[in-house]
Amino acid sequence: MSNATSLSPSILREREVEILADERRLAETLGACLRAFQSSAEDAETLRRATQSLEEPFLLVVAGEFNAGKSAFVNALVGEPVLAEGVTPTTARVTLLRHGETAATRQRPDGIEEITHPAAFLRDIAIVDTPGTNAVLRHHEQLTAEFIPRSDFILFVTSADRPFTESERAFLDRIRAWGKKVVLVVNKVDLLRSADDVAEVVAFVRQHSAALLGAGPEIFTLSALKAQHARRASAGDEGVRLWEESRMGGLRDYLTRTLDDEGRARLKLLSPLGVMQRLILRYTEEAAKRESLLDEDARTAANIEAQLTAHTDDMRESFDQRLRAIQAIILEMRARGDRFFDDTVRLGRVPDLLRRERVRAEFERQVVGDAPAEIEAAVRELIDWMVEREHRLWQSVNDYLGRRRQSSASALGAPGGGDEEHVIGGIGAGFDFNRRSVLQRVATASERAVRAYDREEEASQLASSLRGAVVATAGAGAVAVGLGVGTAIVIGTAAADITGITAAVVIATLGLGLLPLQRHRAKTQFDERTRKLSDQLTTTLREQFERELEAAAQRLREALAPYTRFVRIERERVTETRATLDRLAGETDALRQRIERQPRAPRTDPAASASALPTPDAPPTPAPV
Repeated sequence: MSNATSLSPSILREREVEILADERRLAETLGACLRAFQSSAEDAETLRRATQSLEEPFLLVVAGEFNAGKSAFVNALVGEPVLAEGVTPTTARVTLLRHGETAATRQRPDGIEEITHPAAFLRDIAIVDTPGTNAVLRHHEQLTAEFIPRSDFILFVTSADRPFTESERAFLDRIRAWGKKVVLVVNKVDLLRSADDVAEVVAFVRQHSAALLGAGPEIFTLSALKAQHARRASAGDEGVRLWEESRMGGLRDYLTRTLDDEGRARLKLLSPLGVMQRLILRYTEEAAKRESLLDEDARTAANIEAQLTAHTDDMRESFDQRLRAIQAIILEMRARGDRFFDDTVRLGRVPDLLRRERVRAEFERQVVGDAPAEIEAAVRELIDWMVEREHRLWQSVNDYLGRRRQSSASALGAPGGGDEEHVIGGIGAGFDFNRRSVLQRVATASERAVRAYDREEEASQLASSLRGAVVATAGAGAVAVGLGVGTAIVIGTAAADITGITAAVVIATLGLGLLPLQRHRAKTQFDERTRKLSDQLTTTLREQFERELEAAAQRLREALAPYTRFVRIERERVTETRATLDRLAGETDALRQRIERQPRAPRTDPAASASALPTPDAPPTPAPV
């Protein structure tokens, strides 16, 4: 291909060379940003091709439905029969026309048919003829979509007898997002009966295209068939008449003015910007979606943490109530002890005080009674309550995560969400996979905790831990001693003080004041012992309770840690990406304005420019169209 067809510095002014360097820098920055954001492979390739197109020939894409007469139009535009024509779809694949010294056709490995031809029109412009937007094979549309982002100028051909069909409207809607220069061509106007019919079709096309492409797209009406007839006619009035009736000259003149060296350079520089702005907009929207999803994830983690905090507060409040019940058992025992000493340690009971074993037995029956068993039952109930509440906490978290996973399953196009193709190999595929993985791990941990939670085993372990603590408090060496036995050891030692009083009975007969003193001393010691027992038991149970409560919270937080860590890291990444995209949006917009504000150089005679588009000869000799 001729070097003149590429965007080389030879056709760029100094300011345009600077713009070209800035554009490449923006493309590199955007590419790095999209890679960090896990862009789709298709978008990464689109950006690469759009940037690479700066080094490629000026690319004019001809699009439209198969019955719009695109092949005939291209032949008329080039001035040579380079493409086959027919009433059925003749362009079965994307066809690339470029300048060559001789006419030749080859099939490229990527499925594109490449035709070289020495036609003058192709000297500075490569043409892509696409399968119809309504082509039978879907891959035709996909191939066409690959060329649209790389195109520098689009001629969209519609048929005068079926203007602006639904498939054409949908295709133009896709083109619009790329910010390309689009000119509409209404072909086959020779099928219309009058000028009024032509005006009506033009008004219809302008009305519907303006809604898609913005105000005032250029529209040309012509007959490629008559232009072909004019080319084949011999020189003379018939050729001139057919050429004028074809209206092809108006489009050729427009292209000559628009696609001179300066115009092609301008459009070439604008083309990748449209791709970049489209990608920036698309990924800004995706970042906003991901940010919203991560905000929900952060709220999910915060809600679970709030559940844990509320659970902890409720547990402490309920624990204090249950602890007061245990303390009440000891207080009641202390009150019975005071009554026992008042009733037993007095002169009228001196004979009984001499019977040491009898006094001990009465003390154990009247004072100690069922207190150890009641304490052990209360502690057992406390244990069961703690185990049950932790199980309920895990169940609550599991249910909450299940609802969360279900509600956000299709947030980024998950299977079943109607946009599966968007995620599988698409934008955010890695992000979505990682997010699902951490959510699944947390859910699996909670499900496992719920399924494997053995209340009896948990209660047994907790009881063993508490028993060891109480036994240590009671001063008993054997860990196997039960809570009730351990408690009785502490309380029962008070009986020794009672039996020790009998040693003072003989003295009591000599001085009546000593017996009340001994009774007071026994009551005081018993009160101190029971208070110490209450304090030690309270301290032991509270410390053990807090350890178990913290351990339960730690187990839950460890299960949540990968999820919260993922959310934190991804939110930082999204914030950084959005900031970069916002900055790039401003810079690309400013660069577009610089390009569009570039003053055009004073126009010279096109014939004096070696790279100007070839124009037809004077109307009397239309053959060289």
